[in-house]
Amino acid sequence: MTITNKLTIATPPDGTRYTLPSEAYNRSSILSSLQNLYDSWSYARVDVPVLEHYDDQHPRASQSFKLSDRDSGVLSLRSDFTPAIANLVHVHYPDNDAPLRFQYCGKIWQAINPDVARTREFTQLGLELVGVSNARADAELIHLARESVRLVGLAPRVEIGNPGFVRALFQLAGIEESLQDAFADAIDRKDQRGVLTLLESLSVSTEVARALMGCPDLYGDKQVFTEARKLAPWPETLAEIDRLEAILAEFEDDSELLIDLGMARRHSYYTGMTFRAYTFDFGQPLLGGGRYDGALLPYAAGFAMGLERLLSALPATQQSSTALVLSLDDPNARKLRAAGYAVERALSEDITQARAYARSRGIPYLLSEDGLEPLDNNTPDLALLTELLESSND
Repeated sequence: MTITNKLTIATPPDGTRYTLPSEAYNRSSILSSLQNLYDSWSYARVDVPVLEHYDDQHPRASQSFKLSDRDSGVLSLRSDFTPAIANLVHVHYPDNDAPLRFQYCGKIWQAINPDVARTREFTQLGLELVGVSNARADAELIHLARESVRLVGLAPRVEIGNPGFVRALFQLAGIEESLQDAFADAIDRKDQRGVLTLLESLSVSTEVARALMGCPDLYGDKQVFTEARKLAPWPETLAEIDRLEAILAEFEDDSELLIDLGMARRHSYYTGMTFRAYTFDFGQPLLGGGRYDGALLPYAAGFAMGLERLLSALPATQQSSTALVLSLDDPNARKLRAAGYAVERALSEDITQARAYARSRGIPYLLSEDGLEPLDNNTPDLALLTELLESSND
């Protein structure tokens, strides 16, 4: 009896893609390095379900992939880790009064228009620090964000803001809540003309209007604090400047940190500091986060990064999972693997075919009963491998 399986060959759905071996190897290497960094700071690894109950109050509800459950309920694919981590804390640590440090990594799905953002399936990793709210905790997260960028071989530049400064100005100006998002968006984009246009339709005091217009320029090193105190000398705004200055005081080296008091993105969500990490010659942020006390948990802050974006910022690399040795000698191959070397097993016993295959794959050594045979001139490990095989045979 002949069984025929018919498979329709098709490209992946819009916004998804295949990951080929060399990229998969690089992804795995980067993830391992970052997770080890977070391990060393005592951030415990956790995971959360891919399937969630659909909630129209979820921050990403409009971007969720919705699924029908068997009982007619509505589920969704995980679209953001932070709410899921908050649920984990509510369920498993309801009475916890000590700081919780968590790291996570996994896929998220966002059903956005692929014509606007080409990817709808992401690998996201990040940290959450729950149960404490102070400058020392904020500085720890900013430091780890900076070190995450450095660890993958990029030069970090971290821009730190406090949306509370802009919120205080909104209150002083008496700006209605319905207009605050438009103001915040213009300020965050450093669009002073847009801020001016919005102000023209309102009755705002000259001093507060000048401060709102000046927000996009409050960017740079710690001198920004002095400029901000002159521009916005009210108790409400001074308190927010003090809050951010206390975080910067926690750093022994703040040379890669920049202040941006016009950072107003998601001003109604972030209750304290917020930050974005960049690298040179790459226009998009590599990661972002901040403090969101009261939004999902009483005290919490964190950051997240997209692995795909991080990879796109890295220079082309020649790293791959290509084996160092192609072997026709199973016993000696086991010895090399035990010593940490990648050894591929030849699937043909013909040594001529095995030699041709190894050369076509860029594998520099052939191991057979006759010993170790170098196949090109770039064989720096030859003496070490030979010594290893000879010593193990004694």
